[in-house]
Amino acid sequence: MLSQTRAAFFALIIFTFFSGQYAFAGQNTSADSSKMNVYFLSGLGADKRIFSNLKLDDDISVHHIEWAKPLKKETLAHYAGRIISQIDTTKPFQLVGVSFGGMIASEISEIARPEQIVIISSTSTGIPVSRFYRGLTRFLLLSPFAGPILKSANKTTYKYFSATTPESKSLLKAILHDTHTKFLKWALARTGSWEKKQRADNLYHIHGDQDRLIPIKLVKPDQVIAGGGHLMVYIQADEISAILNRKLMQEK
Repeated sequence: MLSQTRAAFFALIIFTFFSGQYAFAGQNTSADSSKMNVYFLSGLGADKRIFSNLKLDDDISVHHIEWAKPLKKETLAHYAGRIISQIDTTKPFQLVGVSFGGMIASEISEIARPEQIVIISSTSTGIPVSRFYRGLTRFLLLSPFAGPILKSANKTTYKYFSATTPESKSLLKAILHDTHTKFLKWALARTGSWEKKQRADNLYHIHGDQDRLIPIKLVKPDQVIAGGGHLMVYIQADEISAILNRKLMQEK
């Protein structure tokens, strides 16, 4: 059990690495009412580059949620309540969240009612972490060296993200470089204390069996991707695209 909590804590630390600039280019401006609106939430602070290899059905209207600057001591639930303003809740919609984005998607579902949530390389409920490791997290957040440490791209981060190709390494390095440190620290603190007990309704979870950041033994996915690591939405985009097209179009 202790080894699991250690793994969970380390996953939460590295998991929040998955970040880029927290405000990025907006969403699809097309307004075809015959299409299903699907809102994509990237990893912590990351922009839509992580979804760039996906090949989605033409009947899916893609929108990218922009991260907002968090308020002091803001909870994930309150934060989700603010960014929901980017979603047209008067029409049917679905959510796709990767990593940290999957957690925010779950919180949004408590406020609005999406037709479906698909989370990738994420968790549908809080991962238990001991008081000791929560204390260690708080200590790290107070350290002036936390930013440079969390934003560094090196062999360890490449390994844990399963960034094995030059393209994926380049993307990860760029995302980490663009991280807004204050946002990163806020999100790290909130993910480490996320205590969601119940899985959201209409949620479908896709997870890789080689995810080192959130080991598959700590979650209960609906579909397992063989050889999939934390960056599989980018690296194994063809396989993920096929699953998304099938699941998202079921609700149309």
